[in-house]
Amino acid sequence: MKRLLAIDYGDVRMGLAVNDALGITAQGVCSFKRTSLKNDMEKIKEVMVSHHVEEIVVGMPFMPGGDKGRKAKEVDVFIGILKEHFPVPVVEWDERYTTVQAEEILDSSGVSLKKKKSVVDMLAATFILESYMENLKKKNELQ
Repeated sequence: MKRLLAIDYGDVRMGLAVNDALGITAQGVCSFKRTSLKNDMEKIKEVMVSHHVEEIVVGMPFMPGGDKGRKAKEVDVFIGILKEHFPVPVVEWDERYTTVQAEEILDSSGVSLKKKKSVVDMLAATFILESYMENLKKKNELQ
């Protein structure tokens, strides 16, 4: 399976996750505080190079009814920037409730608030990638 990078885009932080070489699991790589577009692209590039990424999956924050709100429009702009910077396919993937799911897991695990802030986006990116990979597997089973 090709190597994938999932991005959980946020105003303050971004979480990144990649799949293993066999395409079986998704693993969080890092979460970082955003400082500038240039630095964001450099961090993403570092992960892409070190993990030989062939496709980027960006979490799209659809509204509960499936429409795109203000935040989703920001993510659309970010996807356009990624397409300009990197010569790989960039796809959007429904990320509704991934951050909530990540926060619930961290809360139930007793993770401190400080630690939670540093890993919640990475965990959300992992959930985005797991969902995307599951969809790819289902599509391949139908073919």
